[in-house]
Amino acid sequence: MNVQNEQRTRLQAAIDWAVWHFGELAGVLGPLALALVFTPWFALMSAIVAAGWAVHEVRDHREQTRLRAGTDRKQLPATPATTNETTSHETREVTR
Repeated sequence: MNVQNEQRTRLQAAIDWAVWHFGELAGVLGPLALALVFTPWFALMSAIVAAGWAVHEVRDHREQTRLRAGTDRKQLPATPATTNETTSHETREVTR
């Protein structure tokens, strides 16, 4: 069985979320703290990271909305009936 195809647990999803958002916050707040302590030029780096974060969130939201709407779902062909199955109600026999 392929480990990558298994569903993630809730704990793994929560850890991934926390790590990702910690990185985002650190990327914005770190340069902002440096701007307050050393030079205002670090604020520019903080603004660039914040803009990148916003673009990522908008793209992610649009993709999730599109996936939920089902525009990317492929229609699978119907499963053919086997020889043991019947599709007509009249051809079925009732045995007692």
